[in-house]
Amino acid sequence: MRLQMGMNMISRRGFVGAAGAFALFNGGCAFRSSSGVFGGGAAKLRFGVLSDVHLKNKGDDVHLLKALQFFRERGADGVVVAGDIADQGRVWELKMFADAWYSVFPGDKGLYGEHVEKLFVYGNHCLEGWTWGNTYKGRDDLAAKEAIGYGDNRARFWEELFHEKYEPIWMKNVHGYTFIGAHWKNPDHTDIAEFLEKRGGEIDPSLPFFYIQHAHPKDTCFGSWSWGHDDGSSTKALSRFPNAVAFSGHSHYTLTDDRTVWQGAFTSINTSSMKYSSLDYSLRDNLNSVNSSGYKGEAGRPKPHPRVYIGRRDEAGKPPSYGVDLMQGRQGMLVSVYDDRMVIERREFVTGHSLGDDWVIPLPVAASKPYAYAEQSKRALAPEFPADARIAVDFVDDEGKDIGKCARLVFARAEERGRSRVFDYEISAVLVEDDVDLVQVQRRFIAPDFFLPLEKKIATCEFRIPLADLKLKGRYRFRAIPLESFGKKGRPIWSDTVQIA
Repeated sequence: MRLQMGMNMISRRGFVGAAGAFALFNGGCAFRSSSGVFGGGAAKLRFGVLSDVHLKNKGDDVHLLKALQFFRERGADGVVVAGDIADQGRVWELKMFADAWYSVFPGDKGLYGEHVEKLFVYGNHCLEGWTWGNTYKGRDDLAAKEAIGYGDNRARFWEELFHEKYEPIWMKNVHGYTFIGAHWKNPDHTDIAEFLEKRGGEIDPSLPFFYIQHAHPKDTCFGSWSWGHDDGSSTKALSRFPNAVAFSGHSHYTLTDDRTVWQGAFTSINTSSMKYSSLDYSLRDNLNSVNSSGYKGEAGRPKPHPRVYIGRRDEAGKPPSYGVDLMQGRQGMLVSVYDDRMVIERREFVTGHSLGDDWVIPLPVAASKPYAYAEQSKRALAPEFPADARIAVDFVDDEGKDIGKCARLVFARAEERGRSRVFDYEISAVLVEDDVDLVQVQRRFIAPDFFLPLEKKIATCEFRIPLADLKLKGRYRFRAIPLESFGKKGRPIWSDTVQIA
């Protein structure tokens, strides 16, 4: 039954014409395997991927249950969870996850009684969240009962709740494919390099193998500036294995960003978050956080009122009219592995919508690397504004800030072209004097719907430029340019000329 379901899914998504030719379109480019077009047949392996669930309060498991049920209905052979299961490192948070798991996969069994493998690792919140603040200060007796990261609790609670042996780094085999998972900062200092040195010979080099840890391997997906990457030791260790496919979370970066998949010496994939989409992009004026791994030179500069929030709602439970509710960004993946390709389906679990076309990685992964950043950038198409789009300008006081009066810019969102959707906007304030355009301020703003399914896209964008930033007074025009995630720019739109005194 599961094999037939897998064939139906693929025929619906990818096969073209009577010959069954498979193509992945990204800006009109079709990928082919080294032997020609991708072949047919059923998936050899299928698994779900989640991360950063951050369970804390009663009812936090609603979207987790949706995701697990989706994986069950699609016949997953296992489910990866790349850390931060528990938000504050309490045992009852971990138990909430275990209860959700066994309610969907009783006895670790799927829809037709088949075994579904648990492929979970701890994250920093799981093991360290109980130490933040003064909750357990001087109260070792309470910590011993409740804190996952206290003493030997990490092993004891794991074995009690998941009914399997706890190992700092584990290796499992699912239908002939190897999975390796490394828990957050193991107290015995076992690292993945040492583990692979001892057991790397057990990995079949003709197949991809899957590695799971919480933080992104440094200098892979999202590069050196990504928030919360590791120290680079996993990158060095995995670089010896071109068939390695690493899944990591921690950053909460969205699956709508094409930099989610990186291919170099191995393949690295961001798992996103089941809690909220990340704010940790530096140098975006409508974000209220600073990326600790990015540029910090403007960290203290006052910003106009941010336009995105985590969970900020009014009394009726609605997000603010001037903002975007990032709690809508609860994302995960379903990975299907075939003889000659790996298909990654991206899902959002609030509405259940797809987050875009499937990503298809040819196998073996060492043979071709269409998701190397240079290759992805070549295929990317810049987003474009509607042909008649203009910027409307008025002036407002920024609420609750000491920034003062701002120019408020409102314009229609840019539209995606091919697979490339708008990631952010470059906004410029241009002084127009003596037939010369002089750029006075240039800022970047994240697209307010950058993390949402296209079915939930926002019709108009609103951004603000503080007038105090415009040191020279006179006649101004404002310009907006849309960019996709690799930085390709679409055509600009302009405002009419306005006087700033």
